[in-house]
Amino acid sequence: MGSSSRARLSRRARARAAAEDGFTLTELIVVMAILLIVVTTLSSVLVSATHTEVDANKRFQAQEQARTGLAQLTRELHCAGQTSGNSITDTSGNALTPGTAYSAVTMQLSSGCPTSGGQAVYVTWCTAASTLTTGDFALYRVTSTALPRPTCSTAGKVKWMDYLQPTAGSNPTWSTPFCLPSTTAACGGVLKPATSLPILHVTFPVNVNGPSSTIDTYNVVDDIALRNGARS
Repeated sequence: MGSSSRARLSRRARARAAAEDGFTLTELIVVMAILLIVVTTLSSVLVSATHTEVDANKRFQAQEQARTGLAQLTRELHCAGQTSGNSITDTSGNALTPGTAYSAVTMQLSSGCPTSGGQAVYVTWCTAASTLTTGDFALYRVTSTALPRPTCSTAGKVKWMDYLQPTAGSNPTWSTPFCLPSTTAACGGVLKPATSLPILHVTFPVNVNGPSSTIDTYNVVDDIALRNGARS
């Protein structure tokens, strides 16, 4: 390569190095705006996915609590009254009034019941204000080895179910889920069949969205036979 060619290349290289061409301010603003839109969209998707996951976890936990609490309550009602024959009362020891909804029921378990801990105990299932959401109720279990029968204000109660919600026009409702139907007094539209064992009708309306929500409420409902009661 001749000296003239090298000189031309050198001048061209110096010209390129000295050039100050680049992005204009308008181009930078447009690029930054596009990046902002992309980042905002991705952030919205991530936040939405996080909220969905949290909501799904709360629903799953609430459903598990409801099933577990109802299973434990059913098991104890089936075992209650083996000794006394009076399988279920209010917290004062009085028989339940048919067709009346209660916030608490008490039963006496013998030492042979699987959930009694090997000793005779009084067990109360009751509803009280939830500690998670203002306006919600929760289902608690509390025990005592001696009279008086325990209440929801007794120390040592254990929560078994949460997110209990109001249900307009129902009986029982969120705070009074227990009801003893008879052949003439209904509980939530349920009557006791003639010549059958007494039953306890329980209704637990559950909604993880809080008491103001009008959607996504599901009812955990059962009619539990009191196996040690008298047929009538």
